[in-house]
Amino acid sequence: MMIRTGIGWTRRAMMVMAMLGTAAMALPGSGAAQGAPEQQNVQLWTTRDAQQGALPIVAARQGFFRENGLNVELRFVSSGAEIPAGMAGGTIPIAVAAWTNPMAMVANGLSVRLLAQTTDISGILQLVVRPEANIRTARDLEGKRLGVTRIPLIVSILERGCQAYGCDMNRITLVNMQPQDLVLAYERSNVDAVLTWEPWAIYTIQRGGRVLFSATRSFIPGQEGERRIDGVYAAVFARTDFTNRNPRTTQAVLRALQQAADWVRANPGPAAEMVGREINIPEDVVRGTLAKVDNRLTMTTEWAREFDATATYLHGLRELRSSVTHRDVFDPAPLRAICPSCVTVN
Repeated sequence: MMIRTGIGWTRRAMMVMAMLGTAAMALPGSGAAQGAPEQQNVQLWTTRDAQQGALPIVAARQGFFRENGLNVELRFVSSGAEIPAGMAGGTIPIAVAAWTNPMAMVANGLSVRLLAQTTDISGILQLVVRPEANIRTARDLEGKRLGVTRIPLIVSILERGCQAYGCDMNRITLVNMQPQDLVLAYERSNVDAVLTWEPWAIYTIQRGGRVLFSATRSFIPGQEGERRIDGVYAAVFARTDFTNRNPRTTQAVLRALQQAADWVRANPGPAAEMVGREINIPEDVVRGTLAKVDNRLTMTTEWAREFDATATYLHGLRELRSSVTHRDVFDPAPLRAICPSCVTVN
C-alpha cells in the first residue's frame, strides 16, 4: 500500500507566509523558510503497524510532508528486520523502524545514521501465555514452546524478563516465525506462549491469551505492577550518503514527523481511525496500541546512555557483530536544526 502526497505548499500555508514575511523564518514546519529540499520525491519505508508506522501515515494524510515541500511515497514492510537489507542494497534511503536496526547495520559496517527517536514503544512488547499451559510465573515458561520473531529487541525483552522475574532463557524452546504467523500458531496450539508486539499481542489476547509481563509492567501473581525492564524505541534513520546529499530534505522529513507526533498526541481518536483505515487494522486495536506508546521526536543524553547499554548488552549476546556506541550511530545535527530543545546529546 502506498501513500502519495503532492508537491508544494498548501494555499493556506502560502497565505501565512505572505502575511508573516521574514518572521516565518522562526516557524517550525516552514520548509520554504529553510530552503527548498534538494530532493522533493522521497521514498520513506516503515512497518505496517500503529506503533512505528503511525507518524509517517499521519504526516502523509494530514499533509505535513506536502507542507514541507516533499512528495513522499510511503512503503511498508511487515517487520523492520526487512529494512537493513534494502538499505544496504541502496533501495531504501530513509526509514522509521526499531532503533536496533541502525544499531545492527553500523555494527556490520554499513554507513547509516540514526536521526531521532520517534516513539517509545516499550509498552507494546508483551509476553502472552495460553491459560491451558498453566504458566503463572516466569519460571513456568521453562520447558515450554515460546513463539517469537527472533530479532534483537525480542531477545532483549526475554533475557531481561527472565532476569527480572526468575526464569532460565536457555530452558525455553524458542519457535522462530514471522509476527503475522504467531497468532495462527497460538490458535493451533503449536506454542504455549508468544512474545510479540502490537497488533499481534492484542489479537492473541482476544483469543483468550493472558499477558504475563511486558517491557513496562508485570501481571505475574505477587509481582504485579509497573516495572520497566527494557526500553524499546522506534527511530528514523537513513543512509549517510542520503543525508549528506540532502540535508534540507532530511530536515523536512523530520519537521513533518514532528508535526505528526504533536497531532497524534492531541488527537488520539482521529489518529487511531486514520491509521487503522490505512493499514487495515481495527480502530480499537490501533487505539489500544497508541495508548501504550509515546510519540515525540527527541535525541537526549539519557536516550544515548540507554542506546549504549542496549548495544553492549546485545553485543554480549552476539546479536551485534561488533560493539557500537551512540557516537557511531547518532547524527543530532538535522533534528537540532529544526528543534534545538529536542536535542540534549552532543
